[in-house]
Amino acid sequence: MSRSTSFACALACAFLCETTAVVAATQPAAPSAPASKQPASTSAPAAGSAKKSTAGAKAVAPKPKPKTNELQEIDWRDLLPETDRKKYNPNAPAPVHGPLGEGGPPAVQVVTTTVNSDLDQALVKLPGFIVPLGEPKDGVVREFYLVPYIGEDIHVPPPPSNQMVYVRSAAGVAAEAVHEAYWVTGKIHVETRTTPLGTSAWSLVANKVEQYQY
Repeated sequence: MSRSTSFACALACAFLCETTAVVAATQPAAPSAPASKQPASTSAPAAGSAKKSTAGAKAVAPKPKPKTNELQEIDWRDLLPETDRKKYNPNAPAPVHGPLGEGGPPAVQVVTTTVNSDLDQALVKLPGFIVPLGEPKDGVVREFYLVPYIGEDIHVPPPPSNQMVYVRSAAGVAAEAVHEAYWVTGKIHVETRTTPLGTSAWSLVANKVEQYQY
């Protein structure tokens, strides 16, 4: 068995959780744009609305939605609705074991389609890890999930669906290098996609996939 096929099989085994489980673990840490390199403008602007106080104050102008043709470098926090961002934890959750311990069933994915709709159809650049969908063709993975963390312990709760992006890439990624972290650039859409490895609340057609530099 080739190295790329063995690696793809190992990832698939780690991800299978009936029809909703995906890979999750604490190693390596979620790749997010380093704080020193992230300009304040890269976060997705929160949705706003004009408001008037009961005291008759002037209306507050709503914050504009991002332009679809303006590239935004975002983090996984930005995919969440504003009310959920304060609770965001970039680290993978701890393993959950039942009475059977390691012999128990895999952790189950939390399926939620509550998202930051302001990012719908925005051009974004997002860092993450690759979970191949299906067998590589000619040694290249062209369809995959982009997730904030990846690993081998199937008892670690996988990312919720609003923290997973279904990606299609014409150029693809070499199957033997899917264990690396990547920057993925393209127009993102609010779209639910379900596969045997899980459900994502986002989809993206990548026009660039480049290795993440720590």
